[in-house]
Amino acid sequence: MSTDAPAPTPNFPPAPPQQEPAQPKKKSIAVKILTYVGGLLVAALVVYGFNYFTSDAAQTKAGDCASLSGTRTKPEFKTIDCGAAEANYTVGKVLGGVSESCGGQYYDEYTETARRGPDSKLCLVPNYVEGSCYELDNSTNVGYPPVDCAKSDVLKLAKTVKGSDDESACTEGVPMTFSEPKLTYCFAPAEIA
Repeated sequence: MSTDAPAPTPNFPPAPPQQEPAQPKKKSIAVKILTYVGGLLVAALVVYGFNYFTSDAAQTKAGDCASLSGTRTKPEFKTIDCGAAEANYTVGKVLGGVSESCGGQYYDEYTETARRGPDSKLCLVPNYVEGSCYELDNSTNVGYPPVDCAKSDVLKLAKTVKGSDDESACTEGVPMTFSEPKLTYCFAPAEIA
């Protein structure tokens, strides 16, 4: 009799268990919020920087010269070379905030409020020319252009004293002093021709 023995089966190691494909981890809600806030912060800094670097008033330093034109309710400011004919002001002080005060009665204040970006407040010293006449009570326009000395109620700049804010430097006339930069203008009534 013939007996057929079953064929031996090879001894293979067991197959590893089937794993499900890895699912991508979902970002937590906190990470999403931080990413969104970070993006907004970067956008705000870009806008702030753009407004800062395109604003003449925000870039201005004490001692710079400026042209201020327009009206008191809508002035137009730009920093210019001190030798330019339009340089009708020198920046005396740059204040840290719009709530600060220039501290002197003769400074003209210029405030620029930006929608987005830094607000600026400057204390301006008028650039008067010795021997010229001016209307100092100009309540409508900014700046003090020279006027005809024959006009009534005008004052003539008799003397300019740089480096001093001492009113006694004006032996005659009305002194106008500034502490920054130290400067005294001496005005006298204009001689009517």
